[in-house]
Amino acid sequence: MSIMRFILIALFISTTAWAGHSTNNGTCDDDILHYENMTVNNKRSDAPLYAKSQAMYELAKTMNTVRQCENYMEEALRMIRKPYPTE
Repeated sequence: MSIMRFILIALFISTTAWAGHSTNNGTCDDDILHYENMTVNNKRSDAPLYAKSQAMYELAKTMNTVRQCENYMEEALRMIRKPYPTE
């Protein structure tokens, strides 16, 4: 039983959290979904750069390439991540 407990503890310690999106993966859909999950029901609306983040999100969805979309989405996400940036 203690071996099993040790294995589980080791697994939890060595496992990193996955936020549900990654960059440079050939799609922007996961970044968009991650943003939408972070802002549903006005979550993160208290961020100082929330309005700019929303504008960047809308702009990202109009980009022609995945790379451009991911870059804009990363900036939109940066603006609403805690601790909140002020610029």
